[in-house]
Amino acid sequence: MLWWTWQSDVFPEIASIIELKTADTNTPGWFQHRQTAAKNLLDKMTEAERVKLREEADKMAKNGLPEDIQQK
Repeated sequence: MLWWTWQSDVFPEIASIIELKTADTNTPGWFQHRQTAAKNLLDKMTEAERVKLREEADKMAKNGLPEDIQQK
């Protein structure tokens, strides 16, 4: 869930982990750090942010992925 809706936050965290200025899907080794980056972000979230994320996850569970993500 975090990956689909918060990629703009996950990639900077990946870059931080592999000690680069930026990262994207063309960065060698990015994928192996995706879960660690997501966990780091979850650990840094406030309770309000976690609630929002859970609400987004519930909505996706009921309605599927948003169209803009499905088209990728």
